[in-house]
Amino acid sequence: MSKLVSLVMAVVALAPVSRSAAAQANLSGQGLGFPTGQMSARAEGAGGAIAEIDPISLVNPAALGFIGTTTLFFQIEPEFRSVIVGNTKDNTTTARYPLFAAVLPIGANWAIGVSSATLLDRTWTTSTPSVLVLGTDTVNSTFTSGSSGSINDLRVAAAWAPFTYLRVGLGGHLMSGNDRLFVGHTFSDNAAFGNFADSSTLSFDGGAVSAGLELVAPKLAIASVSFRKGGRLNATRSDTALGHANVPDRLGFSLAYIGAAGSEVAIRTALDKWSSLNGLNRGSSHAVDAWDTSIGADIAGPHLGSQPLMLRLGGRWRTLPYEAGPNNNKVKEQSLNAGVGTTFAGGRVLTDVTLAHARRDANLGITERAWTLSIGLGIRP
Repeated sequence: MSKLVSLVMAVVALAPVSRSAAAQANLSGQGLGFPTGQMSARAEGAGGAIAEIDPISLVNPAALGFIGTTTLFFQIEPEFRSVIVGNTKDNTTTARYPLFAAVLPIGANWAIGVSSATLLDRTWTTSTPSVLVLGTDTVNSTFTSGSSGSINDLRVAAAWAPFTYLRVGLGGHLMSGNDRLFVGHTFSDNAAFGNFADSSTLSFDGGAVSAGLELVAPKLAIASVSFRKGGRLNATRSDTALGHANVPDRLGFSLAYIGAAGSEVAIRTALDKWSSLNGLNRGSSHAVDAWDTSIGADIAGPHLGSQPLMLRLGGRWRTLPYEAGPNNNKVKEQSLNAGVGTTFAGGRVLTDVTLAHARRDANLGITERAWTLSIGLGIRP
């Protein structure tokens, strides 16, 4: 790869909105990517507030003890995003498959689970049209840069419930993924001017451990705490080491009221130590530690046949991992979520659907709004 291309790759890799405000950029794809949250569609329907006690979400390993029966779960999550710069609006769609889980109860007190969830998703494209004067010729052209990839979190975990009021869990995490960076320059008159394109793929690998504890007051409340301790995270390109950092530590708390039959009302907050990723920065983007707070409810509603229809509503407030713009402004996100869930085939098929609307802003004159549709399908063999 030429020195020119290497320089361009370094610039676009970690600063997709540092180009002109008119470019088709985004706020959520800074740095190593957007944090999907590692939550199930059910937990997302309540704004993430019940994630600490949700056995499908990859948040608290102690929550596996709530599974009850063997469950296989798969989730799809398309996002429909609009980036607004002044009177200009750019619409994009990103397809994600952020979560897979298999959970198996063993006896009355144990459960084990294997889950895979997206830690950071880095899919974006920036296109900048321009008019170039080359000698005596004037030609229209478009410069395109972008990224396609993610860092995934594979967790193997176990939970133990020695008493009705106590659940504990431990998990081991393998982080892996890749990120394909690409640049290109196309000309309207490609017979006279040759188009240009190049790409480079980065690979990531690392590990972490996690632990969780839940105190249960039957028919009243559940208090939960979870902690993930990050290990080393390496970045390579074509077997060449580019640098290393640490998987972010995370500390989360939640309190849920379960006094109404089949329903949960909860509040949750978590601190993610994203700044530990700064060892991998190759551009201007800077990672910051961030709080993620939500409040929501999962309420038993009317019945569909013999099964209840679960109604969910929640709000979420968080800071995204990477700052944006020349002054390193923090990117704030506010979202309102709503969802439904029920079971079919005698309780053997679980279906959860959530719609979330998010607004992201960094006081840069760029606003990002997104609709995310989360569809989760579970099977109990």
